[in-house]
Amino acid sequence: MQAPKREEFMIRTFAPTRRQFLKLGGLAASSIALGGLGGRAFAQGSQYKEAPQLAEMVASGTLPSVDERLPEAPVVVEPLESVGTYGGHLRTGIIQNRGFQARSAWGPEPILRISRDGQSVEPNLAESWEYTNDGKTFVLHLRRGIKWSDGASFDASGFDFWWNHVNLNAELSPAPMAQFMVQGEVPTFEMVDDHTVQWTFVAPHANLPALLAHGPGGSIPRYLPRHYLEQFHADFADEAALNGRVAEAGFSTWAELFNNRSNVQWLMPFDNPAMPTLLPFKLSRPMQLNVLVADRNPYYWKVDPEGQQLPYVDDIVLTNYESGEVRDAAIAAGEMNWVNTDTTFTNLPLYREGQERGNYSVKLWQTDRAAEHTIMFNHTVKDPVLRELYNDVRFKRAFSLALDRQQIADTVYLGFAVPSQLQMIPGSKWRNEEWATKDTEYDPDGANALLDEIGLTNRDGQGIRQRSDGRPLVLNMDIPVDDPGSLAVAELIIEFMREVGITFNVRSIAREQVRALIDNNDTEVGIWIGDKCSDAMFPHSPEWHVPYLATGWNVWGMAWAQFYASGGQQGEEPQGDAKLVQELFDEMQITVDEARRLEIGNEILRINAENLWNIGDVGQVPIPVILGSNLRNYPEEGFTGFSWLGNYNYQIEQTYFEGGAWSGERS
Repeated sequence: MQAPKREEFMIRTFAPTRRQFLKLGGLAASSIALGGLGGRAFAQGSQYKEAPQLAEMVASGTLPSVDERLPEAPVVVEPLESVGTYGGHLRTGIIQNRGFQARSAWGPEPILRISRDGQSVEPNLAESWEYTNDGKTFVLHLRRGIKWSDGASFDASGFDFWWNHVNLNAELSPAPMAQFMVQGEVPTFEMVDDHTVQWTFVAPHANLPALLAHGPGGSIPRYLPRHYLEQFHADFADEAALNGRVAEAGFSTWAELFNNRSNVQWLMPFDNPAMPTLLPFKLSRPMQLNVLVADRNPYYWKVDPEGQQLPYVDDIVLTNYESGEVRDAAIAAGEMNWVNTDTTFTNLPLYREGQERGNYSVKLWQTDRAAEHTIMFNHTVKDPVLRELYNDVRFKRAFSLALDRQQIADTVYLGFAVPSQLQMIPGSKWRNEEWATKDTEYDPDGANALLDEIGLTNRDGQGIRQRSDGRPLVLNMDIPVDDPGSLAVAELIIEFMREVGITFNVRSIAREQVRALIDNNDTEVGIWIGDKCSDAMFPHSPEWHVPYLATGWNVWGMAWAQFYASGGQQGEEPQGDAKLVQELFDEMQITVDEARRLEIGNEILRINAENLWNIGDVGQVPIPVILGSNLRNYPEEGFTGFSWLGNYNYQIEQTYFEGGAWSGERS
């Protein structure tokens, strides 16, 4: 069999409509972030330009020249609107130390990346990739001349270090990284040369390019700065010297010290300024008094078309807030000029009210949420009576018909929503309008008829239906206390359920408590945002449609997921359609034929529509995005969500403040 060409394995991501594409700024091919596979070189002997602060360091002899710092062929980033100017502070904020909320701020640099228009996977740190050996071997060809933020060369040794000495080291990793396994087997890794690495699997890893570009690709590095971290690793460091470093740092083992020194959140070292990075910004001040600062990386390997080394912005100033309410008040007070993750739509009036005095504008972007919330009945709940009910699709259809989604849209989302089940977002190649709207009409009479048909005909003096064991039908839902949107919807659900004879209790508790309940299979009903429903995520991370992920917010089939993830050692073996979607997911992971992948995805979604494992409320709710009034090279309308690591595909390094500083900057 002839080895497939690389193009046959390109994983397409979310494909917007033509109208959405134009809104994203993709008016011409030049809008694509990276030109070709190898970047674009300027004429030999030309002088690149750099930020004034870096030029001063060069003049003082504390930093090599920009020509020495850049690769021979740096990646050229085409600006969304215009070539920018240097200067300014990008000010953003997170809630309760959740670093992921700022993941787009420092431009995570995965091995591959999502194109700016969201349509494809394209080169980044790797200039190209290919499949050989009948698709079983995946080869990465790395760019040459890239340097870490400390000036050391970036090459294949970082991959070898991560794979053989971190990923396969039992003291550092309890198990090899699951996303790199196919059919439960760990691949073989080879460092072919200084700029080529490859993995050989038992079958083609069809999802690997997409995984290297987004989702898990931004949270766990597949490469590490070996030259820096070897001093903390028992395989390389002198034993006495390493023991001394462990004791001096206050740790008990070398593994604790290594994990501390190598810790990154979305590829940004949050705690250790000495940890080299490849991002546009490098940590200069760890979190102190709830403020973290990341300065421009002097060795960043991308430039604009005029040869100016990126990024344009001087630094990222990140503030940690104790709650969403406090952060939102800070936004309205004009303390931030860039916030686009976990803003609250219900606070849109607050954001808009503060625009003029706060020197920012509020954009409404689309998300990867097919439904703003998914309401999940635990199909493996420990209560046998509830388990029987939850696995009867008539019960879930009744619940769905009892939801007045238009009231949810009008009351909670100011009319910016439409009824929707948890299927796929508009524009997806897997979008099916019939499935997306199935049982979304408000029909309490139909709901009551279905509940009667099930046999829930007996009611107490308050009109509450009785379970088969004679007890009142009471459903209990646990919600993270820091999720006001879910709480607002849940309060309406209480009213809707009362109309059909069901008591619905809602408990608002700490996020960590909710997670523990889910992990222990102690949740009856769950609610979470219905995200990751894009073509960028669905083929490799169908969390809401396949019970495969043993960690997460998958209330509806956590025990099934634990069984799948553990190879049958934990959880509960699924039966029927639940097992079938797992088998289809297994097939998706090794299928490279796009036509068959489309069929597999459609079959998974059809089975979900029939079983109604997740019940959506409303969809197409925009998310408020806060941008400084004079911040340029960000689209007027766009997409943001976990599928795109926030919106890193818009490339923070090419954004700039007109005039060199935010108009709302205070002295």
